[in-house]
Amino acid sequence: MTTAHHAAFPETAAVAVLPSVPEPSAMDEVNHRVANSLQLVAAMMTLEARRIADPAALAVLAAMTLRIAAIAGVHRQLCRERSAGQVDLGEYLEQLGAGLEAGCGDAGAGRQIRVAAEPVIVAAETASSIGVIVSELVGNACKYAYPLGSPGAVDISLCARPMGAFVLEVVDRGRGRAARAAPEGSGLGSQFIASMAHRLGARYGWSDARPGTRFTLCA
Repeated sequence: MTTAHHAAFPETAAVAVLPSVPEPSAMDEVNHRVANSLQLVAAMMTLEARRIADPAALAVLAAMTLRIAAIAGVHRQLCRERSAGQVDLGEYLEQLGAGLEAGCGDAGAGRQIRVAAEPVIVAAETASSIGVIVSELVGNACKYAYPLGSPGAVDISLCARPMGAFVLEVVDRGRGRAARAAPEGSGLGSQFIASMAHRLGARYGWSDARPGTRFTLCA
């Protein structure tokens, strides 16, 4: 963690003394390197997946790759916005949705990830947690909500609330919770969601969308 320093001025100087922050160029370089490193790890995991035949192991590896890519996206957003540790969560979710659509649909299924997000400025750590949650939910919906090979959409919405609060929803129109092979509330993915929500101090839960499943998080 970088410690803030105060600039030294003569006592007679009529200027405000503010904590210094890294120059935008230095900050950009750090985030660029982190994003590239995480992207390299994700690419290596994708290559390794080609050597694995076990479906369960492949599913675990695919989920981990999505988590890493989600966090890499936060650092790319930081680099673009040059915002000293804050990002527009709405814009980040737009970018994340496009990446998830390209990466988690089975061949020929025509999976759609649709994002309707209002601007919400949050800390990078908050965006990372939301990215992991959304990646888990979208990956789960693509695997279990719709029959293999059939089209289907997952809708991600973000609504701004007063005082920097927000409401996140992820909705599919698939088979619903009762019919799924891996219901929410069990498994490593749900543990990740619970951990990230706790980190945010957020309330969350699942409900029936009739048809489909709705996940709601209030932070």
